[in-house]
Amino acid sequence: MQTAPFTACLAVRDVTETLDFYESLGYTVGRQSIADDHAVHLIFNGEAMAFMIQPADEVRDFIPQTAADLGASGYFYLNAPDFDAAVARIRDQVEVLKETADGGFRMMYFRDPNGYAMALSAPSA
Repeated sequence: MQTAPFTACLAVRDVTETLDFYESLGYTVGRQSIADDHAVHLIFNGEAMAFMIQPADEVRDFIPQTAADLGASGYFYLNAPDFDAAVARIRDQVEVLKETADGGFRMMYFRDPNGYAMALSAPSA
């Protein structure tokens, strides 16, 4: 398994709903937890791990100081080498927040079922 130098683990309200959502967008999801004593699931972008998800209540139990409402003040970027095809595949399934080209990249921001702002991203042609 290929991992990135930085990987996010997102706290989610409903694991099944979240896995179903990302799978419907064309990502490969790990339906079986990678941990023996709690639920941690992987989301893949092709062969590379994109990020992990874990139930919010387990996150709060694991490190109580992180207990907070779901959501993020940051954005999570998913590499989309074939940007136009990726956007076409998911556009009708997501709430599009913004489409832009900036800093040499094309991006389409959307919201996932947990309120996280995600973005498909690819270098501008």
